Amino acid sequence: MKRTIIAVLTMIGFFSAGLGRTPDQKVTINGHINCPFVSHNGGTAYLLLTIAAPATEPKLRQPMNLAVVLDRSGSMADQNKIEYAKKAVRLLIDQLQYDDIFSFVIYDDVVDVLREAKPVHDKRELLCLLDEVFPRGATNLGGGLAEGLRQVERHRDKEYLNRVILLSDGLANRGVTDPNELQRMVQRYRGKSVSVTTMGVGLGYNENLMIRLSESGGGNYYFIESPQSLASIFRKELKSLSCVVAQNASVELRLGDGVRLRDVIGYEHRGEGKEIVIPIGDVYSNEHRELTVELEIPEGTGVLNVAKGVLKYDGKRGWFESWPSFAAEIRYTKDLSEVDRNRDHETQAKADVAVSTRNVEKALRALDEGRREDAARELKNAQDAVMASPAAFSTGAGASLLIQQKGRLESYQQLLKDSTDDRKAKKAIQYENYQVQKK
Repeated sequence: MKRTIIAVLTMIGFFSAGLGRTPDQKVTINGHINCPFVSHNGGTAYLLLTIAAPATEPKLRQPMNLAVVLDRSGSMADQNKIEYAKKAVRLLIDQLQYDDIFSFVIYDDVVDVLREAKPVHDKRELLCLLDEVFPRGATNLGGGLAEGLRQVERHRDKEYLNRVILLSDGLANRGVTDPNELQRMVQRYRGKSVSVTTMGVGLGYNENLMIRLSESGGGNYYFIESPQSLASIFRKELKSLSCVVAQNASVELRLGDGVRLRDVIGYEHRGEGKEIVIPIGDVYSNEHRELTVELEIPEGTGVLNVAKGVLKYDGKRGWFESWPSFAAEIRYTKDLSEVDRNRDHETQAKADVAVSTRNVEKALRALDEGRREDAARELKNAQDAVMASPAAFSTGAGASLLIQQKGRLESYQQLLKDSTDDRKAKKAIQYENYQVQKK
C-alpha cells in the first residue's frame, strides 16, 4: 500500500512538472500604483508592472531552433564587416549542441539558403558554409527575414527555443521594404512562438526598423557600432537564449470601470476598452523587468479597482500556462494633501523616468527630420521634467533613480552637441534609451 501511494505521488509530481511549476519556482507579476489616493476629479495614474523570474539552477539548456539571417550586401565589405560577422557565426556554431536545429540564410539582391533547418550533427559541414559568404549586391532584408522565419517554422516546437537572428548593416532597398508590412510579418510568426532578434552594424542601417522588428518579434535589439564587437554580441545573445524560462510572454490587463489606457511606455500593446494585451517577449532566468502603464482615472468617490492582470506564456508540450494575477486599486479623496502624503516615491520616480524616455523618443524623431535644435530642446525639457518630479525631493531609491536619469539626459545633450554625425549620435542615444525602457 505504501509503495502504491509513493508511486501515485511520483506520477502526480511528474505530470505537475509538465503542466506548471510549484509556487516558489514561478515567474511572478505585481502591479503598483504611484499613488493609492486620487482626486475625486480623477486624473493620471501610473501602474508599475513588475515581472520577476527566479534564478534557475545550471542544467542542460532547452534545445534551440535557430536561423541566422546574414546581410552579405556590398557594404558589408567596408571595415571588413563580413569577416567579423563570419567569425561571430563560427563562435555561435561552436556553442551549438548536437540536437539543436540550425539554418543559415544569406541575402543581397537575392536570398540564398546555405543550410536548411535540421539538427546540427556535423559542425565541420556548418563551418565550411561560411567559406561561401562574400559581399555583393543590394539589401533584400525582407526576403532574407521571411526565409529565416520559414526555416524556423519548419521545425517549430514548444520543446525548442525558436528564434531568428537578423543582422544587417544597410537599408532595406529590395523586395519588401515597407516597415509596416515587415512588422506584420514578424508579428504573425510571434503568434507561433517564433521570436526575432535584430543586430544593426555600423551607421548605415535603419535603427527604427530594426527596433520595431525586435519589438514585434519578442527578441532583442543591438546597435553594434564597431564590427569588432560582433563576436561578443553573438556570445551575449546565445547566453540569453540559454536562460529563457518563459517564451512568448504577455501581460493581460483588465481595466476598471471608466479607466482608460493612455500608453504602455516603450512597449507595444493591443486591445480596446477594458481588455488590453501587452506582449513582452521571452522572460529570462533571474530577470527583473518593469513596465510603466499610463492610465486615465475617471472622476468618482470611494474605492475604484483600477486594473487586474495576469502574465501568460507558451508552455512546453503545447500547454498554455498562466501565472498568478494581481489587482490594483485607488481611493478617491477631496483632500489633495492626502494624495501627496500617500505617494509611493519609488514608483513615482520609475514612472517619471519612463515618461522621460518617451520624451527622448520625441527628440529622436526631431533628429530624423533634421530638426537638431528641436531635438536638443526636447532633451532639455525631459531633464527638467525629471527633476521636477515629486519624488526628486524625497530620500531613498526614488531620488537616486531620477539623478541617474538626469545624468543620462545630460550625456545625450552633450553627445548631440559634440557630434559631427547625427546618425551616430542618434543611434547611440536611441540604443541606450531602448535599454532603459527594457530594464
